[in-house]
Amino acid sequence: MGGINSGRKRSVHRGAVEQFPVIDMRVLKRAGLLKPDECTYDTVRWRNQDLEVLEVRIFVDLSDEDDASIRIAGDVADQRAAIECVPCPYGGYRCYFLCPLTGTRCEQLFLVDGVFASRKAHRLTYASQSEDDLSRARRKVRKLHGQVEGDTRYARPRGRIRHTKVQDLKQAQRNARELHQERLRAIVEHLL
Repeated sequence: MGGINSGRKRSVHRGAVEQFPVIDMRVLKRAGLLKPDECTYDTVRWRNQDLEVLEVRIFVDLSDEDDASIRIAGDVADQRAAIECVPCPYGGYRCYFLCPLTGTRCEQLFLVDGVFASRKAHRLTYASQSEDDLSRARRKVRKLHGQVEGDTRYARPRGRIRHTKVQDLKQAQRNARELHQERLRAIVEHLL
């Protein structure tokens, strides 16, 4: 048991999804680019910390149900990915990208090394999968702060809900502070 080459194959992850530009099917639908029997296009721009801008032009072709696709051109090499539209039981449809590398359904295509493909094809993880307890506590504080103050994702709460959110934020800040102090104590004890 447990000999050489036994067990599950080890995989190496390339980074977190938050680090890479993404084309999201749900965003395209909200933007009105997924219209049946039509061809639509738009420009997408991503900006990183260095203020460099990556710009691509997206052409969505749903004119032929059997050959629906998205074409991406611009600052990256021209690429094409098939789109599969699945009818919903109560009417309408739901669209998925077919990953250019694996052929599986996905809702997001990530740009890694100049190629748009699914998260699994690029072996990407989520940042929260590699967080320790202090990072997790700090992320919770940031999320609650955004909920209390209101931002692009959350409207500012009112009344009793706001009071509850403020109390949750204070508790999360106390927890994060305690974890940070415990970590500092452990470092000091290790040095002595």
